[in-house]
Amino acid sequence: SKVDCMVWIVTWLAVTLLGLDLGLGVGVGFSLLTIVLRTQFPSSTLLGQVSDCEIYRDCKDSQVKEISGIKIFRLNMPLCYTNCDSFKTALHKRTGLDPVAVLARRRKEERARRRMEAADSESSGCFTTERSRRREKSGGDGGVANPGMAV
Repeated sequence: SKVDCMVWIVTWLAVTLLGLDLGLGVGVGFSLLTIVLRTQFPSSTLLGQVSDCEIYRDCKDSQVKEISGIKIFRLNMPLCYTNCDSFKTALHKRTGLDPVAVLARRRKEERARRRMEAADSESSGCFTTERSRRREKSGGDGGVANPGMAV
């Protein structure tokens, strides 16, 4: 890879110019720097299906078509605590989904569904209100305790 080639060249130049001890130290330091940078800025792609195959490749390829309703996200690096923020950012950017907006839409739809169920059950007589419960306890006649009793 290009990064490994750069590590080799930097180490070789450092050993040639600074000597063996310092040169290897510079090479190890540069190698650690490249590892940190690669974990902080991982590459990611969206995958699509190659026509008439079970092979998935980057969607930038002309023979690849995205599956409708499905997003296949690939992070080209192990996921760990050091790159989790860049993972979330890349995921939102590549898929075009905002999880906060999706959650708000789901909650709104759930509230609307509950209101519809409540309205349906109230109109069918299955829903008992506090007033109808009190009416049943008191004898069922407008709040009068004993309707047969003369006052």
